[in-house]
Parts: sequence; C-alpha cells; structure tokens
Amino acid sequence: MKKIVFILIVFISHFSCQEENKELKKKELTESVKAELIEELKEMEEADQLNRSFSSLKTFDQKLIDSVKKLSTNEYISFIQTHKSELTKKQEDSLRNIQYRIDLKNTNRLYEITKEYGWLNETKLDSVIDPMLFLFHTPKETIAKMQALLFEEVQAKRMESNKFAMYVDNMRKKAYGKNQLYGTGKEFDPKTNTIVPPFIENIDSTNIERKKIGLPELKSGEYRTEK
Repeated sequence: MKKIVFILIVFISHFSCQEENKELKKKELTESVKAELIEELKEMEEADQLNRSFSSLKTFDQKLIDSVKKLSTNEYISFIQTHKSELTKKQEDSLRNIQYRIDLKNTNRLYEITKEYGWLNETKLDSVIDPMLFLFHTPKETIAKMQALLFEEVQAKRMESNKFAMYVDNMRKKAYGKNQLYGTGKEFDPKTNTIVPPFIENIDSTNIERKKIGLPELKSGEYRTEK
C-alpha cells in the first residue's frame, strides 16, 4: 500500500512539473513571426490612434490634430482645457463606443500574443512599436486577467518591472479612481497646473510591493500621501 502511495505521489509531482513547464514555455519568436506581429501591431496602433485623436481632441480637423501632436505637455494640457468641442453629442458617443470596441479587441489580441510568445517589449520588436500603448487602454473588465498574466511575465523576467508597475498604477487611477500602488507616474495638479509626484496610500506598503518586483524604494519627495 505504501509503495502504491509513493508511486502516486511521484507521478503527480512529475505531472505537475510538466504542466508548470508547459505553462512557462513560450513559442519561439522567429524573424518571420516577428515581422508578421510588427505589421499586425502597427495596424492595431493606427486604428487606435486615429479614432482616439478624434475623440480626445473633439474634432475631425486633421490639420488641428497634427498641430496638437507637436505641443509640449503643458501646452497640450492648456489646449485640452480651453478647446471647445467641434462634435455633437451623438458623434462623441459614437466615437466612444467605437473606441471601446477597438480597445477590447486590441487588449484581447495582446493577451493572446503574450500568452504565446511572452511579453514582447519594444526592443524585441526592433523598436518599431511599443505594446505598452495598448496596455494603457485596457477595458476595465479585462484588467484583472491581463495584470495576472503580466505579473507572471515579470516573475519570468520577460517584462520590465517598471513597465508592469506603470501599467498597474495607470489602471488603478484611471479605471478605479484609486491612488497609485507603486508610485511610478507623476500626476497633473489642476490647482497649480503643474506636474507633481503621485499620491500613494502608504509608503511602507508601497515599498514592500516595489521590492516584490525588484524596484528600489521610493524616497522622500518622490511621492505624496493624503494624510
């Protein structure tokens, strides 16, 4: 009986290891596959940016859109605050719905690509395109599964810790209205019209979480708390 139990334990352990290795192993990114993915991601970016520019700048005037791209951060903020919408409410709603469908499609595709090949950063894609562009527009209902997958990529050292932390902080703020966890992104202060250090909940918890993914501790002056 003991021998049977021992054999079962060995078998289960061996099977578990095989499944774990299978999960961690990714497909090889050959030159031909990379070329195909780059073209696909470029097309995804083009569709994303075209519609997003209409929606965010509230205009269909391509000359105006092109000129805004050349503005500095402060100039851009000033433009957004003063520019009056040239679109009707119906047009704005339509663009918003289209953008949601684009974001959902792009996020799901990026998830599939990452599952197959691991996180493909800009360097792996010959600096042609940065997939972070799509991450920052993850629809709320897909954040949890994407974040879980990317955490695995950080642990496997296929994704940079700071990029993962930026994604988490961005989603916490934009999708949930929460303070940043890792304190990676400076924020705009509407009272002073300036860029300031980010709000975090607690410096001790933030530094514990930063340590878990290999980031250095935040120092005084690099963050703000509301207490």
